[in-house]
Amino acid sequence: MGASAVAAVLAVVAVAAGPAVVDPAAGTGVSASVGVAAGCGWRQAASELHDSLVRTTDVAGARLRESLAAAGAGTPGFLDSCTTGNDARGRQRADGCERPYFPRADWLWDPIPAGAALDPESSAMAAELASGDHILNTGEFGVTLIDADEVTTSTPRSAVSLSADWGPDPLAGLRVPVPSTLRIPPGSDGHVAIADGATDTVVNLWVARRSGAGLAANWGAATALGGDGREHNGSSTGAGIARYASVVRAEEIADGHIPHALFFSTNVVKPKEVRYPATKTDGSNMDGAGSPIPEGARVQLDPSIDVEAIPGISKGEATIAKALQEYGAYVGDNGGARMAFIAEYAPDSDAYQKAGLSGDFVALGAIPWDRLRVLSDWSGGTTPTPGDDAVPPRRGATTSGAGCAR
Repeated sequence: MGASAVAAVLAVVAVAAGPAVVDPAAGTGVSASVGVAAGCGWRQAASELHDSLVRTTDVAGARLRESLAAAGAGTPGFLDSCTTGNDARGRQRADGCERPYFPRADWLWDPIPAGAALDPESSAMAAELASGDHILNTGEFGVTLIDADEVTTSTPRSAVSLSADWGPDPLAGLRVPVPSTLRIPPGSDGHVAIADGATDTVVNLWVARRSGAGLAANWGAATALGGDGREHNGSSTGAGIARYASVVRAEEIADGHIPHALFFSTNVVKPKEVRYPATKTDGSNMDGAGSPIPEGARVQLDPSIDVEAIPGISKGEATIAKALQEYGAYVGDNGGARMAFIAEYAPDSDAYQKAGLSGDFVALGAIPWDRLRVLSDWSGGTTPTPGDDAVPPRRGATTSGAGCAR
């Protein structure tokens, strides 16, 4: 049974089952994610449906599962060329119901709720952030992103040697895919993040460099592609937030929409305090601020601002400002600027230039930084803080986002 046949079967089942496909009846075992599991094409949909029917007691369901198995669903290698629900560059589905990576990261994907509580020291910390320079690192201090759909069965793999002696090797035993097209940002941070769907792993590297046909780095971490995007063994950022997360992507700028929270470094990081989703801190208050801000703190641009009415704002700045209103940004690292946001290193793309974000260190001067505020915690006190990931979902699993049936 080929792609068209499986697609026809799925269509027939969807029509025949009706609400059971998206709101399963007890005993069918059909996952609610099946109704939106088209991110990897017919293979992903077939695999999700095959797995969801494992406990079915219905004769028709059993026959359907047999047909899906005959097409290859559930067999090793069936999803090797698939991603985790994203399109060609890792963007969120148009209906907003799929999280293309780190599906357990509510901190990343959930919009800031209306009425979110503010930190008691919000005004003082926000005032510190408002003063000084505000930039977007698109060039030498950007991050190279390799998405899961860029890795195939023929992509060369190698171990990554780490030169820093900071504890047990967090990448021990991993053979990391290194596409021939991978280009490392020339800046001293050398940030590279590689998503590997075959192993459900994202490898995040700091000070990456070529080593023969593979890579070496000063340090790094591996996180589950199907997890929450937080690092516990090794690290690629000061706060232990995976380097692959919270990055401004070139295609997001081209689209005019960023569907997730952002990440920034600052020279006013408070020492010794860690807030979720951060797992650690390298805070040192480099600038000696009177009201430094802890790593993991979430900031928001006043959502009442009419961004489009700001005089002189570029398309790219407006896209970033709207993301800061809807999703905010997390303090993630020490840095030389007051606020430095990190973007995808995409030297072959003209998306930044077309949006008015030219240069390696783009000044974001039109955004009203004096209208920032700091939330009391990651959700503004509206949601309990999750625990650490114990068992991440299997490869290919998807999680409903805001506005979707959970």
